[in-house]
Amino acid sequence: MIEKVFLGSIVSLLGARVQDISDLPAMSLTEVLSRLLSVLLLIAINAFFVAAEFSMVTVRRSRINQLVDGGDVAAQTVQSLQQSIERLLSTMQLGITVSSLAIGWIGESTIAVLVRMSIGYLPLPTYIKSGIAHSFSISIVTFLLLAYLQIVLGELFPKSVALLYSEQLARTLGPPSLLIARLFNPFVSFLNQSTRSLLRFAGIEYDLRHRPVTPEELQLIIATSSESSGLEAEKRELLNNVFEFGEVWVEEVMVPRPSIVALPKAATFQTLLDEMAISNHSRYPVTGDSLDDIIGIIGFKQLAKPLAQGLLSPDTPIVTWMGSVRFVPEMMLLGELLPLMQSSSEEIAIVVDEFGGISGLVTLRDLIAEIIGRSYESSDSKEIALQVLDDRTFLVQAQLNVDDVNQILNVDLPVTDEYQTIGGFLSYQLQRMPAVGEVWRCDNVELTVVSVCGPRLDQIQIHLLSGAAGDRALSAVAAGEEEVVEKGRSNSGLKGVAKFSH
Repeated sequence: MIEKVFLGSIVSLLGARVQDISDLPAMSLTEVLSRLLSVLLLIAINAFFVAAEFSMVTVRRSRINQLVDGGDVAAQTVQSLQQSIERLLSTMQLGITVSSLAIGWIGESTIAVLVRMSIGYLPLPTYIKSGIAHSFSISIVTFLLLAYLQIVLGELFPKSVALLYSEQLARTLGPPSLLIARLFNPFVSFLNQSTRSLLRFAGIEYDLRHRPVTPEELQLIIATSSESSGLEAEKRELLNNVFEFGEVWVEEVMVPRPSIVALPKAATFQTLLDEMAISNHSRYPVTGDSLDDIIGIIGFKQLAKPLAQGLLSPDTPIVTWMGSVRFVPEMMLLGELLPLMQSSSEEIAIVVDEFGGISGLVTLRDLIAEIIGRSYESSDSKEIALQVLDDRTFLVQAQLNVDDVNQILNVDLPVTDEYQTIGGFLSYQLQRMPAVGEVWRCDNVELTVVSVCGPRLDQIQIHLLSGAAGDRALSAVAAGEEEVVEKGRSNSGLKGVAKFSH
């Protein structure tokens, strides 16, 4: 933009007649002042067109449409100009060019006379003042002064104001801009037609249809706080989640196999009620011989009708009302899975690996939580994922994601595709299943296995050794104010927040 400003000013000023200072006509003080006021008026006119152009282009169309729906007359004018953006830009450019040329034509001789008059007041010998007055340097000084006024007052200042107050200026300058566009419409149409002819001659396709914003561009705008300053942090995060949703794999949000709660095919209605009281779930996979043999899905909702009809007793097998099961691969995208589950009214899908083994399960609730977060869940479902034992010692669930541990404790445990949880991290480092009490050290962090649950780790103690990393972690925990809401994606199957307990 600055290059454009300099080029326009230089062209307009060089277009004026550069005279030897001795050839300038004598002017009275009144005439000089009137011509100087004319120059300032032309600069103001130039500033008007610059401000109008930038404000009309930068103001959000969605905001203008909102004002138009509310009956704002000025916004209707802005909307009309934005819909014919070619005419708007051509009219504004015509005004800028004509005013710039007029500034060079009138201003060059006026400023030169002022410079010559100023030289007469210098405390120098007459022959030196005469030499200065007859030198070409006066023309250079005149050019620089006029260029400075034109660039700062006529271009940069109105442009900056228009960028800061685009909506207010657009609504204020819209009506006069529309009037000017209509007055000069024949000449502007001639200029536009000439431009199209040149484009066709150069083999350039001319198409002014509005190019829609791509999802990637919109996501970048939302992620950039300066571009979306009107959005609260929560709303910005929600919109980012929407855009990232379609790029997330099922395996990243699934409940892992060890955390699956299933019912055997011989389960009775009482078995279901007992399990619901313990796990607080309302739907369960039904298994045959093993967890790799899932034959259906049963939910309390499916039993409501037979229960109302008196067909259920505590000892009644529930396999009769079992629903079908959907199997999906680990590498399926959430953007593909969600419409499938919505169209079939399924709320649980079983995730399988490349060999057909059960990797985990994903619910419709998990997919929704990936967009809106997990803060909607009740406090009853929140698990104590991290307990503070002392200033440098913490007890964590082995299913807690490594990224979450790094974020909460401000440590830097390595993350690879080989594992996701802190338990998986420890097993990967030791290359075997660690036993209770086994210790592993990494830089300033010490991990100790506290408890196991069958074939998997249950709780791990993290001790921060003395050093910079430990001090940073302590500062992070102190800033947590006893509860750190889990950010990002959790693959651990833990719902709700990563909560501190003292």
